[in-house]
Amino acid sequence: MHIRDCSWSVEFLGLSVCALLLGAAGALGPVARKALAQTPEASKFHEEVIAELSPGSELKRELVGVSHLAWVESLSGKRTVRLDGKQQGGVYDDADYLSFNADEKHFGFFAKRGSAWTFVLDGQEHSPEYAHTTAVDFQPKGDSIAYCACREKRKCRLVVDGTEMGDEYEDISYPQYSRDGKRLAYLAKRNKKWIAVVDGKELGPDANSVWFSSWGFSRDGSHFFVAAATKNSWGYAVDGTPGPDFEVISRITFSHDGQHYAYGGTDAKAGFKKQKTIGTMILDGQSVGTHEGRGMVGAWSALAGSAEVMTGGVRELTTDFHGISTPQFNPEGKLVYAARRDKGDVAVFVGDDAGPGFDEILSRVAFSEDSQHFAYIAKHGDDFVEVRDNQPGRTIPAGKRGPSDVDWIAMSHDAKHLAYETVSGGNQYKSGNTLRALRSVIIDGQTGPEYDAKALTDFVFDADAHHYFYEVLGAKGDRDLVNVDGHESSAYDWVAFPRFVENANTVMFIARDGARLLRVTYALGPGTAVQMARMDPGR
Repeated sequence: MHIRDCSWSVEFLGLSVCALLLGAAGALGPVARKALAQTPEASKFHEEVIAELSPGSELKRELVGVSHLAWVESLSGKRTVRLDGKQQGGVYDDADYLSFNADEKHFGFFAKRGSAWTFVLDGQEHSPEYAHTTAVDFQPKGDSIAYCACREKRKCRLVVDGTEMGDEYEDISYPQYSRDGKRLAYLAKRNKKWIAVVDGKELGPDANSVWFSSWGFSRDGSHFFVAAATKNSWGYAVDGTPGPDFEVISRITFSHDGQHYAYGGTDAKAGFKKQKTIGTMILDGQSVGTHEGRGMVGAWSALAGSAEVMTGGVRELTTDFHGISTPQFNPEGKLVYAARRDKGDVAVFVGDDAGPGFDEILSRVAFSEDSQHFAYIAKHGDDFVEVRDNQPGRTIPAGKRGPSDVDWIAMSHDAKHLAYETVSGGNQYKSGNTLRALRSVIIDGQTGPEYDAKALTDFVFDADAHHYFYEVLGAKGDRDLVNVDGHESSAYDWVAFPRFVENANTVMFIARDGARLLRVTYALGPGTAVQMARMDPGR
């Protein structure tokens, strides 16, 4: 591999990632308003080759950090791992679980020779050989490294800093540290039952199944949760105490102070002509209300060849169907969710205060920093409707496909400005067979270009909202691009980590175009970048 420029990573050091959603600051200035209507100008984007894959090799996976770029490439059936172009370790049959620690001073991964895996840290092999391993977790605000591994089938243990710890289990999950690095947990299987092991102690309850993408610590580290099932019913166990279970549940959310938690659950009630869907909101382990969704066809229709099934497990709840939405807490700790009161009467509840009814609530609720204002996007007929402080405002026509979703919404700290993504999907999207849909970004009522794409993500304003950018995933087939102030970059195999640099005078991102790894920049006017927090469901 030939590295055209080894200094590129230095320019990343010390920069915060300006990520999407709640907490954007500033105003949508005239430059941004004008840019929404501008035509694509890929020529304004400057490409610089920072590395190239080895001749004839294939990129298998990549890891883009703030300061460094790592990847796995395959050549003649063998794989090598490279960090900023430099080979790490040897030549392997496979490599997986690439990871940086928080300040990116350390880089680790698992490498496979034959049927055995070994941990490689900073280019050196640092472990015995294992039959099976998990992802690695570097301790936040600390120096420890944790992973779980099995020496052979049904002989699995936690490994911290190279030392096997705790009991031996039949199977095991990856480990997770709390955000402050003071607590460590993993899931383990014994006698065909899953348990949680938290801070070295087994924590119930025993479960037939666990939802591996829905467990861990609350934001402040004071609580541990896991989505677990007994037979076909799912619920959350918080600090070892199981809550009510349902056929389908939402993600769990915790209040900012960690004092409260909430999740929603829905059951289907069998019927001859119609199956009812009953949604229940759970707050601190107790029901605080039930709402009936629109339901599904019953046994009579099923006999005629028409049937509906409610997908179980942990899902994003849709209010019209499930009866309730996935909950959240506002900055003051009030419970916020949407509930269906009747057909065409879906409303948002902020504490005990309910808003007007709509066909559906399509977005989460965005709050101002002082909790005095909030906004969300609703569906009314064939329109998207902006709702501020429970008062309907602008309407955005959705076209013949109608409104489907709003995947994200962002409000400035002072509540003066609002941005969100509109999604209008066809039949394949609505049936869950594809992510591709007609998508646009709306900024203060101004509609940006429409893409037939898989996602518009990582939307960011600068501090004055004079400039913005976002990624378009699947913009052209499987290729992605970045939109800056209405100008489109070229389409690449992938794009990653767009951010403001050079005192917010430039937008920069990393991209791959075939064998070339690129740094792409777009020059802007003066400004000051702002760090924004990615949407967090409260954990």
